[in-house]
Amino acid sequence: MYLKVRLPLPINSNPGMVLPRRHFAKVDEVADLAALFIDDLLDYKEMLDRGELPLERATSREKGQPLCMEQFYRLLGVCRIPQLEKDRLEFPPMRPEGEQEELVVVACRNYFYPIPVKAADRGRLTPGEIQAQLLMAMVEAAGASAAPRVGLLTALPRDAWARAREQLCTDENNRMNMDLISRALCIVCLDEGGGDCAGDADTSAMLRAMTGAGTKHHSANRWFDKTVQLIISSDGFVGLCNEHTPAEGVAVVRLAERALARAAVAARPAPPPALLPAPVAMRWTLTKDVERAVEQAAKEIDRNIADLDTRVWTYKGYGREFIKSCRTSPDVYIQLAMQYAYYKMYGSLCSTYESASLRRFRQGRVDNIRSAHAQARAWAAAMCADETPPLSDADDSQKKVSFNLYGEQKKLELFDEAAKKQTEIMEVNIQGRGIDNHLIALRETARETLGQLPELFTDPTYKQMHEFRLSTSQVATTTDGTFMGYGAVIPDGYGCCYNPKKDSIIFCISSFVSSSVTNTEAFRQSLEEALDSMKLMFQNRQAE
Repeated sequence: MYLKVRLPLPINSNPGMVLPRRHFAKVDEVADLAALFIDDLLDYKEMLDRGELPLERATSREKGQPLCMEQFYRLLGVCRIPQLEKDRLEFPPMRPEGEQEELVVVACRNYFYPIPVKAADRGRLTPGEIQAQLLMAMVEAAGASAAPRVGLLTALPRDAWARAREQLCTDENNRMNMDLISRALCIVCLDEGGGDCAGDADTSAMLRAMTGAGTKHHSANRWFDKTVQLIISSDGFVGLCNEHTPAEGVAVVRLAERALARAAVAARPAPPPALLPAPVAMRWTLTKDVERAVEQAAKEIDRNIADLDTRVWTYKGYGREFIKSCRTSPDVYIQLAMQYAYYKMYGSLCSTYESASLRRFRQGRVDNIRSAHAQARAWAAAMCADETPPLSDADDSQKKVSFNLYGEQKKLELFDEAAKKQTEIMEVNIQGRGIDNHLIALRETARETLGQLPELFTDPTYKQMHEFRLSTSQVATTTDGTFMGYGAVIPDGYGCCYNPKKDSIIFCISSFVSSSVTNTEAFRQSLEEALDSMKLMFQNRQAE
């Protein structure tokens, strides 16, 4: 699903996560926060190495079922490696207990500094020692000449990056650099200030988290192949960019929110009694072909960012508490709201993807809750039927007549039927009886065993059902000021990540400027109108 996709990772694959903004009075405070985050990631990795991650269990639909925890073990030290046609994941080498070594790679002003944070012979660095290493890297980078923008190569289409990486690896030092990046716990991107675009702060923050905001700002200070990139900027922006292949959003959110919570109560890192040797930036040997690939990557990511039409929007009319008072699941309610909004704009529904967790199964990832169904269409059509009353007769052409094709009770009945169907599809999926994964398994088995695809998989309808004009998922966070977002998955589609809060709902909506079909602001407005209309519908029921 991910490794065969040849599109660039930023926007098309890697989600961005925004964390609460900070105010840093001086550069030491940037290093303080980064050191506390790294220290917590070390704690987390040691807990994983000991196999002590608590087992989670299902809280609904067959409560108490154990949930697969494998995704949580695939976040730290993992890297995606570009290859022609299909990439691969590289995992850290297994070492006996007591011999584990850990490092992080710090990106600063486009330089990459490997910093060993745990060694078999001396144990872990203290938070103060980590902070001192970070500060030395920041000071050294600030006084250095411009670095080669090697990180931009990870934003190329995957085959182009695979070819450039092969050339880089002909040099032994380059090869060693990439090995260090691959097995590092994570990339810590220490950005300078800047990169906020005109408009609201949340949308600017999401753009920075997803892409680095372009080559004029921070996009070269990234390594998009790395599963976890922690981003801290001197102007207070804090975020995370993650490569999606190893794990779903739930594992990433858990990792980030744990680090946030522990940093909030931790003491400031104490100065070390003695300074360790300063970290040394990686040096790269670039051929002319690789230099051209870097320039191509710069043009590519700037062009892709310019084409991204994204908006982070908080709907403040109500949140999950009101939805629960309507005796409806918040997820079902929001999914139907998106179907209604899409129908309002286009007069039809479209193939819709909503991720459904399969963690009840070993190595389970996700299946697809298909929210566009006949019951959703019937309800959306009923809601839209009376929104544009027809004109009266020719004698009074400017006057509108008010009439109601569907009574309020009928709309509620249709909604209940749609919600029941949506719930049924969701339950079938999370219990392993969805259609998408089974069809994909049959397709790939046929490809391997028969050498060709049966007619079912070459039929235009099969292709159409996988053109997801709405790609959606709920990614809930518990910390105020945290949310996640991603891009659309097809050129004429929308990406919509949503986060229901107690009295509001955060949406991250994305589409592409180059599409003549989509418009992010128009979809946002339609969604706002749909949510408002649904509230009136339920208030009428409660009044009755």
